[in-house]
Amino acid sequence: MSESQKSQNYHINSYLPAVLKEHKSRWEIEYWVLNPQTEKLCRKQIKLTRIISRFKKKTDARLFIAKMILNINQRLATGWNPFFENEDARMFERFDAVAQIFIDTRKKELRKNTMRSYEHFTKQLIEWVNANYPNIYVSMFAQNHAVRYMDFIFSKKNVGVATYNNQIKMGRALFSWLKERCYTKQNPFDQIKLKPKVKKTRILIPAETRETIKDYLTETNPYFLLIIQLVYTSLLRPNEINQLQVKHVYLREKYIQVPGEVAKNHKARFASMNQNIIDLFEKINLHRYKQDDYLFSGDLKPGAEKASPLRYGKEWSKMRKALNLPAEMQLYSFRDTGIFDMLKAGIDDLTVMQHADHHSLDMTTIYANHADPNLSKIIYEKSPKF
Repeated sequence: MSESQKSQNYHINSYLPAVLKEHKSRWEIEYWVLNPQTEKLCRKQIKLTRIISRFKKKTDARLFIAKMILNINQRLATGWNPFFENEDARMFERFDAVAQIFIDTRKKELRKNTMRSYEHFTKQLIEWVNANYPNIYVSMFAQNHAVRYMDFIFSKKNVGVATYNNQIKMGRALFSWLKERCYTKQNPFDQIKLKPKVKKTRILIPAETRETIKDYLTETNPYFLLIIQLVYTSLLRPNEINQLQVKHVYLREKYIQVPGEVAKNHKARFASMNQNIIDLFEKINLHRYKQDDYLFSGDLKPGAEKASPLRYGKEWSKMRKALNLPAEMQLYSFRDTGIFDMLKAGIDDLTVMQHADHHSLDMTTIYANHADPNLSKIIYEKSPKF
């Protein structure tokens, strides 16, 4: 069998069974087994000269050797590999089986939204591995496999830079967990570089546009107007708003409690409200609803079932088209605009940082560098004379 044929057999078998080779000068047991580093079948030999010398008859020697061969083949069939001799048995686990163990374990530790991302990533990775490297041990999944997988994600799946980078991060998290629990000795995603981030296309929303939006939604959908004001003033993220319940709103104290399991950064915080938001909550009679009702359900009114994660986006698209707003204006733009306006209004960086739930001042001050849509007007009216 040629080396190329043995290499092709990798996709079908991780070994070739042991057989007895009776040469003129020597006898030996020969079998082929997959080398996890080269991913090629390598020949293994067991010399039998000493064993044969113990028997007077060759027939007796053959019977003993046959038992040896049977034992070797049984071990090979159950996943034994001499290249893993003295290694933890976990390194013999199939990739897809261990990936499922990861998912089952992490379900007890991570939020549902986070788990959905990991489940999607792991399912896609398992499908790719099974299609290209069936029966591979998890410890054999190396950097070259990870690179090929990421090439597949970027070129075949045609994902954006953000999704590509998230796939790498989830791959690192998966193999960090596997490495910690002795399923592998390496993290094949560690050396794959993230792609440079594409600059956000969101733009700030000027005051006159906000006024137009307010007038429109006051007449058509006051519940969505409340959501927008929570993004702009309370600096809540849309996904956080979608998980908040009536019991989290403290109108008298003028804040909203954001539990750790709801917050993006997993840290509980209090989001402040202004009088406009309080008035809107009172307008929809928030006090009439049950404490465990979600603030916004399918029809955007408080209810027992929270709205679909896509609901806000659909409502925004409907309003944007009705008002002929540019595509760069997104719902999340109100959070960017709120941070920008607070900094411009003279609220100190630290206060805005805490209110925005940023992990550092550096992140907060980035928003001060947004292009101010009123810059020309400000310079024209307020610049000193020469």
